[in-house]
Amino acid sequence: MKIYDPKKILVPVDFSELSMGALRAGLEIGGKWDAEVLVLHISTFSDHMPSYAELEIAGVSPRSQRREDTRMELESRLDLLLKEISAGPKVRSTLLFGTPTADILNTAQSGNFDLIVMATHGRKGLSRLLLGSVTEQVVRRAPCPVFVVRSKVVEKKIAEAAAEERATAPLSAGAS
Repeated sequence: MKIYDPKKILVPVDFSELSMGALRAGLEIGGKWDAEVLVLHISTFSDHMPSYAELEIAGVSPRSQRREDTRMELESRLDLLLKEISAGPKVRSTLLFGTPTADILNTAQSGNFDLIVMATHGRKGLSRLLLGSVTEQVVRRAPCPVFVVRSKVVEKKIAEAAAEERATAPLSAGAS
């Protein structure tokens, strides 16, 4: 009897190394359970708006054109990300413009996801109070279980993988 058998996994990413660690965890879980994995990037349009000075120098293009250019750039980054991680046929990506917490929750609900895998920066004190936490809000309000990958764990795993890679890498031809 299987107590938990996720078939649809949602992995929000912000292209940081931390979210890449969560993506690796989501893919590993997805592979173990033969689940579909959706890699989701949510961007606020203002994240990618050039400054007023840049707009003045470059000549202002219509807002819709800037939005389309931004969409194309971010979709290219997502496509490249999927190629870099050698995503299989059950892995796809999508891009949304909006509010991260609300859109993660809406996507999880409307897509009937069984699991959300995401990272947390582990902020404390004033920075946590001022910045809030998308992950914390998702954990509190998600329609399904949330697997949270902490920054310290990701950093440790990345260091271990790098050390293992160095240890197994062949010696260069010029070494004696």
